[in-house]
Amino acid sequence: MKIKAEIEKTGYQINDNYLTLEQCKHFLKLIDDYRKNHKVPNVYRQSRERSLDYFVIDGVQIKQHLPEVWQIYHNVNNIVNELSGQKLVPLANQRVGVNINIMSSGGEYRWHYDRNFVTVLLYLNEVKKGGELEMCPNYRLYINQQKYTFIQKYFDYLFQLKIIRNLFGNQINVKPSSGRILIMLGDRCLHSVQALEGNDERINIVMSYDIPGKNFPIEKQLDSYLYTQEEKYSSDPNYL
Repeated sequence: MKIKAEIEKTGYQINDNYLTLEQCKHFLKLIDDYRKNHKVPNVYRQSRERSLDYFVIDGVQIKQHLPEVWQIYHNVNNIVNELSGQKLVPLANQRVGVNINIMSSGGEYRWHYDRNFVTVLLYLNEVKKGGELEMCPNYRLYINQQKYTFIQKYFDYLFQLKIIRNLFGNQINVKPSSGRILIMLGDRCLHSVQALEGNDERINIVMSYDIPGKNFPIEKQLDSYLYTQEEKYSSDPNYL
């Protein structure tokens, strides 16, 4: 996909002042109120180097119960389009398009690429230790621009190995900071979240965008893997 040079070169962009501290506190209060009245699934998928361990409020719940978060999802779309030079849209799958990711002590997120073209992380709070996003920008080696082939999965797996990442990944770390927004090419930037330490929670809004009408062959399996507590999937359907 052709994109504008400024984000194509780096693979990501960071803005430290998208929300004020007071706005972040407001959204944290809305999320806290939601959690007092609704069960929030804890997704845990054990993996060799780094597992999935987080709580998630999906987009269907956000649209129904947290309309201000839903509105931010659509507001950020304008920034994404300006940066990418493309007419991108929120994902048709509302459950996936926007979610709230909550990590408590020990929570982490395995190395992965996203299914969608652009991913935005909006951080609502700071944490004392851990919880940093580790990212290898523009790292993915595409084979004939096809994501869901055996050879692509093989290369994805190979290049996620720690020894290969250390050699070629040009890794950067992004620390959670209230109001900070990270926009990245989600299906090109390999990324993960360090284990969170201490008693803080790490709370951020995750927003996904792609071209209109985009289909994802692994959608059903991946949704179960990322948004439910079902034990059916022991490995990420993106890769294995």
